[in-house]
Amino acid sequence: MTQVPPIARSSFEGLDLNDIVIFTRVVQHGSFTSAAKHFGKSPSYMSKHIAQLEHALALNLLHRSTHRVFLTDVGNVFFEHCVRILGELDAAKANANAMSRELVGTLRVHSTPGVGQALVVPAIADFNVQFPTVKVELTFSVYSASLMERGVDVLIGSRDFDDDDFFQSGLFEKKLGAVPYVVCASADYLGRHPRPTKPHELSGHNCLIHMKQRGNPRQWKVSDGGEEFTISVDGMFQTNIESAIRIAVLQGSGIARLPFYSVANELKSGALVSLFGGGITLDRSIKAFYPRSRYVPKKVYEFLSILEKRLEFASQ
Repeated sequence: MTQVPPIARSSFEGLDLNDIVIFTRVVQHGSFTSAAKHFGKSPSYMSKHIAQLEHALALNLLHRSTHRVFLTDVGNVFFEHCVRILGELDAAKANANAMSRELVGTLRVHSTPGVGQALVVPAIADFNVQFPTVKVELTFSVYSASLMERGVDVLIGSRDFDDDDFFQSGLFEKKLGAVPYVVCASADYLGRHPRPTKPHELSGHNCLIHMKQRGNPRQWKVSDGGEEFTISVDGMFQTNIESAIRIAVLQGSGIARLPFYSVANELKSGALVSLFGGGITLDRSIKAFYPRSRYVPKKVYEFLSILEKRLEFASQ
């Protein structure tokens, strides 16, 4: 009688996938209490499962304090693997579902306001036409969302997130395209003020200041005749929201420097006039961030493809 060889012992033997999920979520939420609310469990329930995981691994994964948890060095290494593995499991499930039926469910998008209103909303309209069985939920904030905590599928923005305490490290970053800028004013404003024909003449005009501009917001890089100039500007209105600058320039309040995509329609209609004959590309890109995984969920992939086309069209 042929003997069946013994099953090889797995390095995962003794580990519980539920413990790994709870460990990963506790780290992402930053505390037992926050993660417990997400799961509808008690903090002691969460702590028990992580203790089981540490016992099975014979490793100390977390430093615990009253309100926060912090990864040990070995815990940080283990956490990075857990995020990747759980992301691949989610993607595998999504891809399997996609093979068996049409795209369904909810796509949750989070965006910074300027990019969101000018690009993401039109892209969602295009997405809804192409995939009418998918619901889309869009939220705005000048700060990022914790993707795992809020259940967001993809974050869209162009700002630096290095100073954002809410930004979640370990996400995959996809560059969607560069952002060309244009210096512009309304026909009404130019009817009431001499039109600047050279960049240095901006210093004599009411310039609308975007306080969140990278670097010095009162130093504008401007292109004229193929040359680049850095001009000191000032004005009677400043704000941290790009869309407010757009509204102000359309109302004739002054001269603005804005992303081309945010005023493309107004430039084509004549509501706004481009100064100095062209735009300039600054060190700014539209980016998408989503959980790192070998497989991008189909709904995210399709939406980003549509958004890239929308950005390309709006920048022409």
